[in-house]
Amino acid sequence: MIIISSSSGVLENIEGYYARRLVESGITALVVDSFRPRRVTRTSSDQSLVTSWAMENDAFAALLELKKDSRIDPDKIGVMGVSKGGTVAQNSAFTLRRGGRHTGILAFALHVAIVPDCVTQQFRNAATTGAPLLYMLAELDDLTPSKPCLEYADRIRGSGNKNVETKVYAGQHHGWEVIGPVIVAKDTENYSACAAMIDDNGDYTIKANNQSVGRWQAGVWMKQNCVTRGAHVGGGTQKQKQLATNDLIAFLKRNGF
Repeated sequence: MIIISSSSGVLENIEGYYARRLVESGITALVVDSFRPRRVTRTSSDQSLVTSWAMENDAFAALLELKKDSRIDPDKIGVMGVSKGGTVAQNSAFTLRRGGRHTGILAFALHVAIVPDCVTQQFRNAATTGAPLLYMLAELDDLTPSKPCLEYADRIRGSGNKNVETKVYAGQHHGWEVIGPVIVAKDTENYSACAAMIDDNGDYTIKANNQSVGRWQAGVWMKQNCVTRGAHVGGGTQKQKQLATNDLIAFLKRNGF
């Protein structure tokens, strides 16, 4: 499994935790750091510092490297991530992305999207490679809400991929991997009021007013018109963390990992 980081960068209690648990289950884990080589530590207060598109291309570069490793089954390499990394894991499944990446038919064997952005990152064309996709969502998430992801999962199934599973964890907030009380991340960019649909040409159609915004202007438009600051994060427990981890491992095992 290739693990892509959240907006907080590679953290021991999130990406490191999942990597260790995967290895304990007999699954190789490769954590990709998209930030430090670009001299960035975190993007939560400014998501433009490193885009999810750049991170998606990093994920495919990692996929190509793992396919060269004789210790790895080249047909059983998946991708997962939390929050921004979950968005990468989600977006990498869609076939319309191939043209921009110039990756041909290169594809992951499965995708695990943990609390991804399904508000601004929904493609009108929901056709995927058909690889299994697991959404792991938080009921009380006010940064990347669960409801749009459930709706998106239905659209993906309707576009031909029946291998889509969803898990919604009751009473949980964004970033349940962080054990302790719920905190308010005051400087975090919050796009939850920026619902949009991405058209095949890359332009964004804003749901609130049906306005079309060019792909290169969408981020700036959202920051000027609908982005807020702050979100509730953390509040996880060891019990919740173990439950989610068990669900993750079970999904991977069901799919031959």
